[in-house]
Amino acid sequence: MKDGRHLRLGEAGEEMAAAFLKDRGLTIVERRVRFKRGELDIVARDGEEWVFVEVKTRSFGGLEKAAEALGPGKSRRMARVVKEYVHRHRLYNSPMRCDLVAIDLDGDGRPAISHYPGAIIPD
Repeated sequence: MKDGRHLRLGEAGEEMAAAFLKDRGLTIVERRVRFKRGELDIVARDGEEWVFVEVKTRSFGGLEKAAEALGPGKSRRMARVVKEYVHRHRLYNSPMRCDLVAIDLDGDGRPAISHYPGAIIPD
């Protein structure tokens, strides 16, 4: 189970990621979309393309960088949740991709944000 500090860090990361994506012209459609099998952090549109975003945030002094925190298990879970979202909203023929936004906080809490379009390949 995640502790309160971890949850707050994740929520803060999602806020920063949403603002970052909006600044780059994406439209945020939904956030924290929950299903039985998992959650989508951000659902956005980039023009006509649907974008499903996983956000990883790491604080200063951690053992791994945020971009390293996306393992194969999380990628598989995200793919299942994206398929459920596509089915629920009947987006079968819509262009789409799955992105990663990685946020690493320095010792003063300043974020270094990296965006990896198409980094997650659904099954």
